[in-house]
Amino acid sequence: MLKIRLARTGKRGQATYRIVVMEARTSRQGSVVDTLGWYNPGLKADGLSLDMEKYAEWVKKGAQASDSVLRLTLTKEEKEKRWPSIAKKEAPAKEE
Repeated sequence: MLKIRLARTGKRGQATYRIVVMEARTSRQGSVVDTLGWYNPGLKADGLSLDMEKYAEWVKKGAQASDSVLRLTLTKEEKEKRWPSIAKKEAPAKEE
């Protein structure tokens, strides 16, 4: 089974990730079938670059996205539909 998941790159303390398609049983640094984009958590704006056409094509072929990749690719509205209990949680009020 193919998985769409994150492969870690970068140096210690400054991780960046490639969004890749690979066999589910291979290690994180194993052989890659296709590279779809990258994710840099250190960048606040434009920290994600993903080819959505390739992503949709691989999902259509049966590749399953990992939870991390799924959270990155979903819009806010899609997240609220998928996980309504999380969307309804409110921040606890501060007591003084």
